[in-house]
Amino acid sequence: MITNNDCILLLAELNDDKANEFITNIAGKQQVSLEALKYINSKKPLEIINFYEHIRKNYNKKKSTIYINIVKEVEDPKEVLTTLSALQTQIILYANKLEDNRTLFLKHSRALEISKVLGNYFNSYDITKAISLLKLIKADILALEYVNGRREEK
Repeated sequence: MITNNDCILLLAELNDDKANEFITNIAGKQQVSLEALKYINSKKPLEIINFYEHIRKNYNKKKSTIYINIVKEVEDPKEVLTTLSALQTQIILYANKLEDNRTLFLKHSRALEISKVLGNYFNSYDITKAISLLKLIKADILALEYVNGRREEK
């Protein structure tokens, strides 16, 4: 997910008065400002938002169940593993199309965390970390859909 430091760096790239105001307000805080992310996305669309929009559209076209499996919080071990594995594959395919910000996209998409959780499962058969990661990814999706104007704040 996007960290507060990522927000500050992205705002600094924008280099305008509103961005500087956001930097002042969020510097030193732990929690990421969704309003700052909204502003960043309005000026320079975030690839992670485009990616989650892509997997949502694939679900709507009946091409993939990744999106719904994440949002519904599947807990069947087989579904959890195939969802994470399929998500990881989609992340890699999407990253291969990117010219810029590939590193940031991979970080924001939790690609390394997915790999670690799958590796942990293959070694220990402990599914709990995989389920927890899916819940975090769901939270990421919901927050980014709010940033993108797709969801209302709760």
